[in-house]
Amino acid sequence: MFGWNIHDYDIKLELAKCSNGTVYMAKYLPNDQHVALKRYHLERTTKEEAENIRDEVLAMRHFSHPNLHKFYTTFVTEFDLCVVSFPEILIALIMRDVLSGLEYLHRRGYIHRSVRASHILLNQTKAVLTGFRDCTSFMSHGGRVTALHQLPPHSIRSLNWLAPEVLEQNLIGYNEKSDIYSIGITCCELANGVEPFADSQPTFMFTEKIRGNVPTLLDRSTCPAVDEMIEIIATANKTDSTIAAETQQIYLQRMFSDEFHQFTEICMEKKPSNRWSALKLLSHSFFKQCRHNSILDVTQRFGMQLSDYDQLRDESLQLNKELNDLNLNDSNNWQWEF
Repeated sequence: MFGWNIHDYDIKLELAKCSNGTVYMAKYLPNDQHVALKRYHLERTTKEEAENIRDEVLAMRHFSHPNLHKFYTTFVTEFDLCVVSFPEILIALIMRDVLSGLEYLHRRGYIHRSVRASHILLNQTKAVLTGFRDCTSFMSHGGRVTALHQLPPHSIRSLNWLAPEVLEQNLIGYNEKSDIYSIGITCCELANGVEPFADSQPTFMFTEKIRGNVPTLLDRSTCPAVDEMIEIIATANKTDSTIAAETQQIYLQRMFSDEFHQFTEICMEKKPSNRWSALKLLSHSFFKQCRHNSILDVTQRFGMQLSDYDQLRDESLQLNKELNDLNLNDSNNWQWEF
């Protein structure tokens, strides 16, 4: 369906960068379909990173689910960039799709190990889960193991989302229920607009999780004292106390449903066996509000607009043309005043 000739891909915008690669929004010219083109810089890739890339590609070849990235040769497709700051109904729609994707992975013997908001991408019809670099299988030496023990290769970037049993590194290990814990953390991230434990040192975050202390959905039923709240927001967002106080007032003026609070609490149970499976969570009453609603309807209702990449590309090209017309490199055309 998608060819290997790079010239068949019209690269529009840069979406994201990682340590050894870049993700672009592109259009496949033979069929005018938008895709994500993930381009690795092999000259910057270590042997270990190359093996991780290989494992990611091999894993994604086995997946075929509407809420997981589709894989064609070296390309993935069907997503738009997700910007997070959403009402409860939209979070429910997103989490339903993500859990559907996770249920598929878990049923096939895989664990994602990197569920977080930045790995959830959104368009007008659905949310899809990406970030498969740390995805791994429970299959080993021809059989299925009951638990894993090693930290994900890129865990330093996702420490705040990892379950306590993953961080503990004990003989018990961890299983797919660690993904469910990350779902709960991600719900708080989407609802609160703040990265979990963003203001904390790793040792403090680790201690809090081991003790069973986790983030909460911030509304008027859970919002801490004013001074403490201002300190949390100001540190996490690196902003001043005035903006932090205004944000705190927003939290105090809203109220999430009991079902949403219960859902996140179930996901973040300290004991993995007390967390529901992805399949069982899909039947939680939190998702009743998804009936007769769609991502497109909700974004329109709340005045939210997904990015128009054609328009952004055109604006970028126009700006580039205007800068070129200025002949900035021709010093004879300029007189500088200091």
